[in-house]
Amino acid sequence: MLHVKKALIFCGMPGSGKSIGATVAKDLGIPVFVMGDVVREEVTRRRIPHNPQTLGQVMIELREKFGPAVIAQRVIETLSKVTGPSVVIDGARSEAEVQAFKEAIDHVQVVAVHAAPKIRYKRLRQRGRDDDSLTDDILFERDSRELDIGLGRLIAQADIMIVNEGEPEDLQSQIRHILTEVFELTQ
Repeated sequence: MLHVKKALIFCGMPGSGKSIGATVAKDLGIPVFVMGDVVREEVTRRRIPHNPQTLGQVMIELREKFGPAVIAQRVIETLSKVTGPSVVIDGARSEAEVQAFKEAIDHVQVVAVHAAPKIRYKRLRQRGRDDDSLTDDILFERDSRELDIGLGRLIAQADIMIVNEGEPEDLQSQIRHILTEVFELTQ
């Protein structure tokens, strides 16, 4: 049985700023679950290199083998350890994943974070994570893969939309406001 009653789910293309949302949530004491960590753990378990191609391949394989909501279902299993009423989920990519969360949690809202490709690509090059891509071709391929599994549709149907093309502090402020409002926090 889950104690979690509210979830705010961040979605967006790679480099859009979702992880800033997770950081702000952690700063506010809200537990954060990163859906990409499920894929990274699987890649580590298989002892294959962490790079955009293998991470993307494993993400697709998991969905093909276990269904389009498998990543969400694995996150939901870990939510049973949460004793508080609220969580933030970072990185939903499809309606099936959000539906799985809605079936497990009473109140779910989706926040889409958007930024233009040129801005996102620059951020990804600067970020330096294992799964970040360095060439425009690889970045475009990664974007296409994300869109193919339903991320564009999820972004279009989000409850809240944030355009993140300014300074990180601007995004942090917007997210802090949203989290405070949705989770009824006092500051």
